[in-house]
Amino acid sequence: MKLKYYVIAALAVSSSSYAQTCVVNQPASQDDGQFIDRQDGTILDIDTNLLWAKCSLGETYTAETNLCSGVPTSYTTFQDALVATTDTTLTTIGSQTGFRLPNIKELGSIVDYRCTQPAINLSYFPTTINAPYWTNTPDNNGINSNHDGLIIDFTEAQEVTTNSSGMTLIRLVKELN
Repeated sequence: MKLKYYVIAALAVSSSSYAQTCVVNQPASQDDGQFIDRQDGTILDIDTNLLWAKCSLGETYTAETNLCSGVPTSYTTFQDALVATTDTTLTTIGSQTGFRLPNIKELGSIVDYRCTQPAINLSYFPTTINAPYWTNTPDNNGINSNHDGLIIDFTEAQEVTTNSSGMTLIRLVKELN
């Protein structure tokens, strides 16, 4: 009987260690109402006029539930990420075309610095995992010794120099005209 309680307690502790943690007394990273879920697989940021993919590249958006499912695709190299975003079958979301890799400032604009694991607003980007995401910004200064492009790790909201997760993902964006 005691073993049963230990197993339940261990499961509760281990599952809670993966939960997002947010500090509520910090200033908000984004304004209330800044993001609008368009219910079509995209999230509109009205402050930047950027349209974001709700899902990470490789996941599938389901309109009936307004949710993402599946496993995001990991892109090992900067060149792999750049090539993937030239494929119109991957960069079309609903009826919207022209999605691309964000630059480092654009991707940084959706980071929620009040939260970790992941450092993003899960109300709008619910399946974001604790992993680095590619940008289209080249690493001209040798900041990321293992990469040719800059990345932001949504585990702790940092531009990182190494990738401990083994995955590097893509979240697409486009500017609205």
